[in-house]
Amino acid sequence: MYHEVVLAGVALSLLFSELTGLSPAGLVVPGYIALSLQTPGRVLYTLLIALLAWGAARLLARWMILYGRRRFAVLILLSFLLNALIVGSGVLPYDPGMIGVLVPGIIANEVEKQGVLKSMLSLAVVVGILVLLMMWRGMKVFPT
Repeated sequence: MYHEVVLAGVALSLLFSELTGLSPAGLVVPGYIALSLQTPGRVLYTLLIALLAWGAARLLARWMILYGRRRFAVLILLSFLLNALIVGSGVLPYDPGMIGVLVPGIIANEVEKQGVLKSMLSLAVVVGILVLLMMWRGMKVFPT
């Protein structure tokens, strides 16, 4: 079932992107977000890390040339580093667990390309459709 949701997320993301011209924060991200809705803190933490990485990359862009693959790699590395710093420093009483290692970097990359509002709203729409499909299939989506 897990793989079906991720693959359905890729198909829906591609369809959404073709119809609207907007990316729902990458092709694989909506599936992983939909599968993680049972732990909403984890979803929020992942989005927070993505936005922090995006902000840090914008600051770094003042001194470095960041575009294309280099920007994407920096966003992935910043996401990983920020997570390690937050978890390692004890800022939070527990490790909320980032969704994957790449997901926040992918989100941050799309935010850089099309803006926060367009990226987050697109992501919400595709995740919403995935949630409806998951519920239709009888999957547990939300915490009880």
